Amino acid sequence: MLTSRAAAQAFFVAGTNRAMFRFTLMNHLCTDLEQVQDPTRPPDRIRQDVSRSPGGDSRLFLNNCIACHAGMDPMTQAFAYYDYDETAGRMLYTPGVVRPKYFNNKDTFPSGYSTPDDTWDNYWRKGSNSLLGWDGSLPGKGAGAKSLGRELAQSEAFASCQVQKVFKNVCFRAPSDAQDRARVQAMTASFKSSGYQLKRVFAEAATYCMGD
Repeated sequence: MLTSRAAAQAFFVAGTNRAMFRFTLMNHLCTDLEQVQDPTRPPDRIRQDVSRSPGGDSRLFLNNCIACHAGMDPMTQAFAYYDYDETAGRMLYTPGVVRPKYFNNKDTFPSGYSTPDDTWDNYWRKGSNSLLGWDGSLPGKGAGAKSLGRELAQSEAFASCQVQKVFKNVCFRAPSDAQDRARVQAMTASFKSSGYQLKRVFAEAATYCMGD
């Protein structure tokens, strides 16, 4: 889900792998970083490349930067062993060795978090982003992209996002009223209970929109 070749080429090139995490949110949870900002999360896992006083004003960090990075950086750590080699045109995976990009601009704030491995934590299980509907049977932490993918894929937000995309594709419109939203909610429940079978969602959407 997270590391297809096309996505790797587009979002693992250069940068600090945060772009890959944003791509994942947008495409699999139908949400962007602006929508999941939460300045109440602990800042202990924010990396060294994020200034704690941008432009000499610490209020910018406390009121803006922390809102995204406090939740994003602990989860982006799952990609710590991944990179993309543009010259060779291939994905790089170095198990046990954090890619150098995770230490870009480490002198910006040396006391910040220095990534030791690919273990991740979902700080968004608490606070306003608990509304994304995280699966209570999962621990909310792990190591590597595969376990992070499971965390995201078993959220209510993921299921709802996939159903909404199918609805738009089949019905040629977004859900627009209470009846549509109720149907999408029912389809989301069906999608989860059927083991995430998208074929079933397409069939249910086609039946519902047949008279449109």
